[in-house]
Amino acid sequence: MAVSLSCKVWIAGEVSEFPVTPKVEVEFERKFGVGIGKAFQEQKREHQHYLCWLAMKQSGAVVKPFDGWLDTVENTEVSVQTDPL
Repeated sequence: MAVSLSCKVWIAGEVSEFPVTPKVEVEFERKFGVGIGKAFQEQKREHQHYLCWLAMKQSGAVVKPFDGWLDTVENTEVSVQTDPL
């Protein structure tokens, strides 16, 4: 079974969705020193917001540095999709 993640980001009343690519996963894990699965068991919202910021940034969107970006964000959501192989 293949598992993939995506992030939804709400800014100025608009919602956009971004894939969590392997590059995003590795950058997240290096930043926090923990695997994504374990990080989300801890339920820190910072982990969720940071993952969404990385996914948005990796998509090619122009984003502010993380703390400035947080000032513009209304909400984030991480979705898990499972596809049988």
